[in-house]
Amino acid sequence: MLYNSVHMDNESTQSDNESETTRLIEVLKDLEAHIQRQNSLKYAFIKGMIHGLGTVIGATVLVALFGGIIIATINIITDSNIDKNSLEKAIGQ
Repeated sequence: MLYNSVHMDNESTQSDNESETTRLIEVLKDLEAHIQRQNSLKYAFIKGMIHGLGTVIGATVLVALFGGIIIATINIITDSNIDKNSLEKAIGQ
């Protein structure tokens, strides 16, 4: 009886090992396919195009924001009446 239980345990352990081995082989094949896709020229080209487009859009937004702030500041300065007399009064001379 002890022999049968040990023999059955060995069979179940062996089938578990075989299923784990099969699963590991599937995972390795998936990883290999994923790595090949990432290393392909087509993938690198598309990734570079998306990165470049994002950079251009981001730079455009930043230039528009800073340009708007600078123009608003210049308009405020030119609209105010700053002359020599008002500067001397503000300084207190």
